[in-house]
Amino acid sequence: MESFVRGAWWIVAILGAIGLLLYLFVVDTWVVPGTDTSFAASIQPTLKPGDRILVQRGSVPRVGQLARCLHPLASETYVVGRVFGEGRDRVEMRNESVSVNGKPVATRHGCPSERVVHPVSGQETELTCVVEENGAFTYSALVNRDYPEGGGASTVESGKLYLVSDNRHLHQDSRDYGLVDASTCEHVLYRLWGDTYADGSRRFTVLW
Repeated sequence: MESFVRGAWWIVAILGAIGLLLYLFVVDTWVVPGTDTSFAASIQPTLKPGDRILVQRGSVPRVGQLARCLHPLASETYVVGRVFGEGRDRVEMRNESVSVNGKPVATRHGCPSERVVHPVSGQETELTCVVEENGAFTYSALVNRDYPEGGGASTVESGKLYLVSDNRHLHQDSRDYGLVDASTCEHVLYRLWGDTYADGSRRFTVLW
């Protein structure tokens, strides 16, 4: 019995050491804030305020991946968006759909619509959900087919990234604050759990 307990403690100690090393050198944990209502709307449907996520340290996200970056206009604040353009890419938005270098991002199929609280009116807005494929990554995005946002285009400078919110309609992305420095960005990897551990749909989720 004593040897069993000693072995169990060794296992716990080893796992704890591995976890500490991962935290110190590989990943960071972050609780998604909800104080900014525009930010809270923009990250849906992929994330929600209160989600505890893992962010990969020292990793510049690739096109199609979800990124956490320092806000280019408020350096102590983070922004979250999906990378759609890097150096010299031409990103164009039209009717809440994205094209990169003249090629539209593929929409594969639909998904259940979602109701999101409008950050200005405080009223719930029903948005259409679509599943997109961007490079090797597949994810959900929200759009308003009836009243889409206006379009725009931007050419990405070297060392910068163009971020697009997964909520295309109620967004907080490069359309609002411009390009972000790639060196300030990290890849959002994984959701440990939501604001309550009891919500099984938001536990242990891989995030692209």
